[in-house]
Amino acid sequence: MNIAYFFTSFTWIIGLLVLAYSVSFLKNGREKILFFIFAAMSLIAATGAFNAGDIVVFLVWWGCLLLLLYAMISLGSFKTAANALTVIGLSDFCLLSGTVLLIAITKSTKIADYSLIPTDNALTITAFILMAVGAAGKAGVFGFHNWIVEAGETNNAVTMAFLPASLDKFLGIYLFLRVMKDFFAPNPELRMIFMGVGAVSIILAVFMAMAQHNLKKLLSYHAVSQVGYMILGIASGTLIGIAGGIFHMLNNTVYKTSLFLNAGNLEQKFGSSELSKFGGLAKYMPLTLAGTVVASLAISGVPPFNGFVSKWMVYSGLLNFNAQDLNGFKIAFIVMAMFGSALTLASFVKVIYSVFFGEPEEARSSEPKEVGTGMWVPILILSVFCILFGLFAESLIIRPYIDKILHAPVDLSAIWDVNLVAVLIILALTAGIVYALLKWNVKTAEPFIGGEKLCDSNCVQGNDFYLTIMKDVPVMKVFYKFADMGGFDFYRHITSLVRFVGEMFYFVVNGIVSLLSGSAGKKSGTD
Repeated sequence: MNIAYFFTSFTWIIGLLVLAYSVSFLKNGREKILFFIFAAMSLIAATGAFNAGDIVVFLVWWGCLLLLLYAMISLGSFKTAANALTVIGLSDFCLLSGTVLLIAITKSTKIADYSLIPTDNALTITAFILMAVGAAGKAGVFGFHNWIVEAGETNNAVTMAFLPASLDKFLGIYLFLRVMKDFFAPNPELRMIFMGVGAVSIILAVFMAMAQHNLKKLLSYHAVSQVGYMILGIASGTLIGIAGGIFHMLNNTVYKTSLFLNAGNLEQKFGSSELSKFGGLAKYMPLTLAGTVVASLAISGVPPFNGFVSKWMVYSGLLNFNAQDLNGFKIAFIVMAMFGSALTLASFVKVIYSVFFGEPEEARSSEPKEVGTGMWVPILILSVFCILFGLFAESLIIRPYIDKILHAPVDLSAIWDVNLVAVLIILALTAGIVYALLKWNVKTAEPFIGGEKLCDSNCVQGNDFYLTIMKDVPVMKVFYKFADMGGFDFYRHITSLVRFVGEMFYFVVNGIVSLLSGSAGKKSGTD
């Protein structure tokens, strides 16, 4: 199995589903035309990058994708597009610098000639780190993430589904996989550094997601968090860890695209992504509810959905990582990854309650209706993928694709028993149906409490969940304050540095000119 074929195939599948959804979602004719043009060009450029046999050709396609990223983001905001261009441009500069060193080391531009170069000297270590940073930055790892979050506020749902959720993840993780697995043979210490980057990305991004009141911004932080699992698995260097990272990349693209498209359903109906605008939509938009629940459980790593399988593969890869002096870090990363998964579930409990079961803050003039067929069919397909890739991961993905990419069978015996899970699910569903039938004809009466109105479960606003953690826990209070001040905004730090350097040059140049003018004046006066 050609690795390019795997990445190209699923990129086009997900991309075409997003394009099918956008036909009904986008109403502005000019915006729709430009989006289709940029999206089609992006898919073509991605195909060229995946299938390039020469590193220079690869970089040309990669550069085209940067320009297309800017063009597509600019449909929502030129400021956000400039942010993306700066941050991704910096990561691309790292990639270009590392590639120049790689060519100098191997004396070749043919990708086939780059094979497990040992990182045993300063030159190869520098080349490896620069290329790995370039790939991780493209994937949206924490630190290179701020443009994704800003785009969540300024761009529509289909743009977010197409770029950060799918295309950029595929490209970044594809390159990170090639750098880690094919181009170089990094030592355990270098692997551990990038595993740490992955673990930190999981935790920091998911904490930021829990504090959000804007649905697309919340989903954007989760897009960053999920990259951490991919980086963790691939950086471990173990067979099952790498397989888990590849599979999680695919799974994340499926359920994160679905989540953004479901957010698009709400955006079209309410003209907003603020959680406070929603509430009580379960009976009005049941298909959107079902799609959101399936994708939420999948991203949270709940069985039998696909996210569970790939996350457990990543955990197993970390357990199999063998470096005596670094085992303490390994255990810490596993704990961080599992804790991040639990926080992800907590975050989506907030989303589902706020949108579908909580009480809206303002009364609505009319009842919302479910979206049309053109918008829910792509979500249905993605939801089916979430289930099938979970229940039948081995037969649908691992054996026919990932085993052949890695040229070795991946051992899943200790992770996933499809038959047992299927039986348990059937039993749970049967028990739920029986319980519902037994309770069907039971009548309930309102409790009498002296004429006072009893606040029911819907009185709590979902977007206020976890405020206690954010405001009362000292460490978290400092964390969120640092984030509010722009501490994690890489773009702001870059622009501040550029401004500082510019002011220094301005001061030096003006100072020299003034001195020269003064000297000339004194000289002419003396003469």
